[in-house]
Order: sequence, then structure tokens, then C-alpha cells
Amino acid sequence: MTQPADEGPDFPVRIAEFLEALAERIRSLTVDRVARVITFITLGMVAMVLVATAFIFFLVGLFRLSDRLIYKLCDCGGSMEIAYAVVGGVFLLGGALLWAKRTRAERQ
Repeated sequence: MTQPADEGPDFPVRIAEFLEALAERIRSLTVDRVARVITFITLGMVAMVLVATAFIFFLVGLFRLSDRLIYKLCDCGGSMEIAYAVVGGVFLLGGALLWAKRTRAERQ
């Protein structure tokens, strides 16, 4: 007996390879992309926590530094309220400079 042209001794092997290629294609379109996105989201969250922690440490150090400078410059007892006012003034000045730069760029 002769076998049809579609079927041959390697027909089961071709079917198995086709199913494996199909599963690999579906995995590359779904699971691999989602895994990449989840990895980037996780790395972003870790980076955000580290940046927030560094910013908090920076602010605490800035307040303590300004408190010590005020205490050394004048004999006012090293009050933290003055340190808050100094740091707030620095941020206010920085914001005013950025605001002025923004409005100059819009006029041109």
C-alpha cells in the first residue's frame, strides 16, 4: 500500500514540532511580555522606594544642618522652628526661580 502525500513516516514528528512551535509562539506573545512588564514595574517600585528614602534622609540632614548652622551663628537656642523657616525659604526661593524661568520661556 502506498501512503498519501500528506502522511509519511515523519508525520507524527511534524505534528509534534508544529504544536511545540505554536506553544512557543503563544508563550512569546503572552507570558514573556507580561514577565518583562512585571520586571520593569518591580524595578520601578524598588527605585521609587530608594529615591523616597534618600529624599527623606536628605531632608532630615538639611533640617539638622540648618539647625546647627543657626545655633552656631546666633545664640538663639537652636530652635527647630527657625530651621523649618530657613528650609522653607530655600524651597520657596527655588520654586520662585523655577516659576520665573517658566514664564520667561513662554513669552519668547
